[in-house]
Amino acid sequence: MSNSPKDVIMKKILQALLLFSAVSFSQTITVDNTTNSPAQLVDLLLGNSCVEVSNISISSNQSVGYFNQNGSSFPINQGLILRSGNILDTQGLYSGLNFRITASGGGTDAFLQNLSNTSSGTTASLQDLSFLQFDFVPISSSFSFDFLFASNEYGQFQCLSNDIFAFELTNIATGVTTNLGVIPATSNPVTVKNIKNSIYNSTCSSTNPSLFGVYNVGNPAASTLNMRGHTVVLNASSAVIPNTAYTLKLVIADYGDTDYDSSVFISGGSFTNSLNLGSDQTICAGNSFLLDTQLDATYTYQWFQDGNPVGGNTPSYTVNIPGTYSVEVTKGSCFLTDTVVIN
Repeated sequence: MSNSPKDVIMKKILQALLLFSAVSFSQTITVDNTTNSPAQLVDLLLGNSCVEVSNISISSNQSVGYFNQNGSSFPINQGLILRSGNILDTQGLYSGLNFRITASGGGTDAFLQNLSNTSSGTTASLQDLSFLQFDFVPISSSFSFDFLFASNEYGQFQCLSNDIFAFELTNIATGVTTNLGVIPATSNPVTVKNIKNSIYNSTCSSTNPSLFGVYNVGNPAASTLNMRGHTVVLNASSAVIPNTAYTLKLVIADYGDTDYDSSVFISGGSFTNSLNLGSDQTICAGNSFLLDTQLDATYTYQWFQDGNPVGGNTPSYTVNIPGTYSVEVTKGSCFLTDTVVIN
């Protein structure tokens, strides 16, 4: 018996819907632990060559690597992933499997342990520590980058766990370390305990629930990664002293035991820094004002007044008449520019 034209149309519509559904549900992040060297991972984070980098180290490529959104709805396009376990277990739909893989090579971290002790109110030791660390010299007075935190402790264990991570920024000259991975407008670290929603475990109250993003256990087919849940995209930022050496250590660990890993995803290219000549100025006739890049002689400089080249190849330029002044700074593929108006 042949199908009517109406039956044929309905069948095609049904096939199209099934295909759309399959494609939609299959879009998850991908993770790569072999293609990128530690130096390439740092380059991915920084997004440009205007920051001098040295002394790069990682715990292992088992726990640190590259991820890609892969056309899914995951809120970060691509970047670095650190996990207190095997990063490859993070890709694919949420399955409820591979929660207890032990990370290797991370050692211990006294700063992170102390942070955990203060945050949790206990001295439970951290396990499965993973890290990426490098020294850098900023050329601006501040920097920032985007990230989110994911954990398999969300839901069933979120009332008990305090899986934790930190972005440890250390001024090499002073030895002072600050954690940049904090709850907005506070100094509290981002942990399972500090960001959770009681909708997914009613035996404990919510903490910063507006910062919790997605819980995958109830709808695995719509998940974008194989983890129970994750926060919204957050931002880490800090003031720094230009041309001063710092160490940045991105580090994550399990709290108390090796079960139920957590991960941090850091957006590639979101590390922003820029040249800053300062704000527009008003000077009196006969006075002068110094425009200073605060960079050294390893860069090449071209100054402009009202679009016309002026001055020499110097990191600073003295102005004594009104105008719109700008500078172009280059070193290799690094290019920076800024403009200031003198009235």
